[in-house]
Amino acid sequence: MGGDLDAAWRSVREMLGAAAKDAGDAAAAVPAQAAHGITRIALGAEATETANAAALGAASSDFSGGIASAATSSTYVPGRDLIDEVDYSALRRAGGTASLGTSPTFEKIQRLQGFDGPVTIATPHEVDAAVAAGGQELFRGFEEDRYVDAFVTDPVRPGGGTTGSGTYASPLESVALHYTDPARTQDLSTRQARVVRMALRPDAKTTTLRALESERNRTLTQVARELRVVRNKANPTAGDTARYAALLDKELAFADIGQYGALRGWDAIDGSDTWRNREWVVLNPTALLIQR
Repeated sequence: MGGDLDAAWRSVREMLGAAAKDAGDAAAAVPAQAAHGITRIALGAEATETANAAALGAASSDFSGGIASAATSSTYVPGRDLIDEVDYSALRRAGGTASLGTSPTFEKIQRLQGFDGPVTIATPHEVDAAVAAGGQELFRGFEEDRYVDAFVTDPVRPGGGTTGSGTYASPLESVALHYTDPARTQDLSTRQARVVRMALRPDAKTTTLRALESERNRTLTQVARELRVVRNKANPTAGDTARYAALLDKELAFADIGQYGALRGWDAIDGSDTWRNREWVVLNPTALLIQR
């Protein structure tokens, strides 16, 4: 069985590898343009999305070895550290744009990182292989069948919660089962059908909630220090006033730990050592393999 799972994951990697490399090259080609702010970064993200679409079309729908006869591949787009590149005032203004979920600012960060691509649809055997290779197994429950279908076929709609913006899931299937029907009015088979099993890619970049919060606190301390310096200037210039506003916008962006993690380039945050339901929040849906 172990050999079969190794072969299955090798086939997954073979299919995704070329596409991932193309996307990685495109992302690496985007220069660091802190001085020009978010506009240049957004242009780079659009270029990456174009590369992703081309790679997706070129990817084979058949895995080697007959493991899967039909699978939908997405291109995994690894994130990068955008903390010092983003124009935070422009990012915060994204709050006035149309949004799929609860935070337009978070979705803007996802687009900048290339995290807004589709998930990868995989067979149970392929998800087994990813988990055996070190990928985190996760479950997510939905209260209605149409939400399951939308999660699989539509752009992933991020939500919000105790671990900030993102897509929530748990390594405990029982937790996901509870979310399908909190009132327990449905029969077990109906509830089970509304649980989606998935896995993060073994090479996904993950961090724990505690580690990320510790890092963010240090970063916020530095931002607060800079704010004090500007605020205490006796005769602030127009430039000082603009910098003060930008620092406030930066502080507000970091207030959401999911947004901070996405800006740092993490694919997912592991909150299992913090929360009773062991929840994770996925920041980058392109790192997910969804079992169908």
